[in-house]
Amino acid sequence: MNLSDMANSAVSHRIDKQSSILPLADIRKCRFNNTLKRRHKTSCLLQLLFCLSLSITTPSFADLVSPVSLANKKGTSSPEPIAVLNAQDQTGNADDPSKYLEFIPATNGYKGIFKFTIPSNINQTLNSLTFHANFRGPQMSDEKWVFKLFDVQYGKWVTVADNSNAVSWTWSAINAAVTGDPNRFIDSNAQIRLKFSTGGNIDNSQLDFLALETTTVDPVTTPIATPAPAPAPAPAPAQGNRWQPAIGTSWQIQYTGTINTSLDIDTFNLDLFDTSTSVIAALKTKGKHVICYFSAGSYENWRSDKNKFPASVLGQNLDGWAGERWLDVRQLNTLMPIMQARMQLAADKGCDAVDPDNVDGYSNNTGFTLSYNDQLAYNMALAQAAHNLGLAVSLKNDLDQIKDLVNYVDFAVNEECYQYNECSMLKPFIDAGKPVFGIEYNLSTASFCPQANASNFDFLKKNLSLDAARTSCR
Repeated sequence: MNLSDMANSAVSHRIDKQSSILPLADIRKCRFNNTLKRRHKTSCLLQLLFCLSLSITTPSFADLVSPVSLANKKGTSSPEPIAVLNAQDQTGNADDPSKYLEFIPATNGYKGIFKFTIPSNINQTLNSLTFHANFRGPQMSDEKWVFKLFDVQYGKWVTVADNSNAVSWTWSAINAAVTGDPNRFIDSNAQIRLKFSTGGNIDNSQLDFLALETTTVDPVTTPIATPAPAPAPAPAPAQGNRWQPAIGTSWQIQYTGTINTSLDIDTFNLDLFDTSTSVIAALKTKGKHVICYFSAGSYENWRSDKNKFPASVLGQNLDGWAGERWLDVRQLNTLMPIMQARMQLAADKGCDAVDPDNVDGYSNNTGFTLSYNDQLAYNMALAQAAHNLGLAVSLKNDLDQIKDLVNYVDFAVNEECYQYNECSMLKPFIDAGKPVFGIEYNLSTASFCPQANASNFDFLKKNLSLDAARTSCR
């Protein structure tokens, strides 16, 4: 039995601690110091057993929670099961690929989202949270790898650790106490999300162990303060005379090829620049609604208004999309007139709504230091500009900001939430009576349509080229 196994065994019996005799920090040191030699294990085990024998004056309990899933958002990871992260097997220069996960960046970095399910006996009584990992990879001066937890209360990612203390390509312990109220990281599904990422592509990294250590206060003996009520959500902007699509609206999305206008559906999502006024007018004559797509967060060098973008707003290339670069959304005075002109074009062409894309630059490697609030301000400005013209407006992807934006937009357009196990994050739209128009490219309809229909989402199976082909879930 290795050190991690001994610790897990003790933890499974709920470690009672009395800080005046043996601080929890000492317990952690025994359980998670990956540089301990074999001769030190007996000492640690004795300390843990001693902790179990202590009389309880102020009881609290420690547990380890391991990740249950990983979704690769950028780059790839090795095919080993997530369970390899449950125990520490590697030390020093050990290299057994079956015992760890390796993370391989794409050209613009790596981003993966781990999910941890918090047991019901821990949820709502969480007193402290500590992050633990066994990391091997480059030192931070060569490439920075970062761990962030998603703050559900404020809708933003919070950095908890990085590879600043790691020794280059030697297994290194990374341990960090999470400051503030740890309950703010638990979502409505009793899950915690952890993002592991790098903005570079110089080198891979590996994880042999990953866990969140939770400490709970016994709710029977220690009263839990009643949290202040959450602030009421911002009121929805006035509806006016603009179109509000309903849940269950039949739809099509097509950006390439000759538009198939013969479909017996209500709504078409079409490219703003590439779709002629005559095609939109013909659809409107048939009583159809038209959503007009454009990219609000990126520059595209083939668009007719490309010369309006100064060099100062152009950032990194979008991975996999030739001729496309991220925009500095902090420069509202420069970008909003361009976007307002695009929306005016949509209104002039007869579009009922706009679908601004790439509105999540703050969570990507844009070349700019964009914050959550920078993106939020830009997305709200886009919504207001659309509404001023009588147009409905979508929130395209950008799942992490739904909490703050669901009252400002009229519907959601999502790509591949079932592939990445993120669809529960779209529920606020349904709760608000607003539709979720979704697309899956790689999954079979049998694997996602039943869930989509049960959630009251409006999903299609499409080709990645977004041509006329479509299979609707309902």
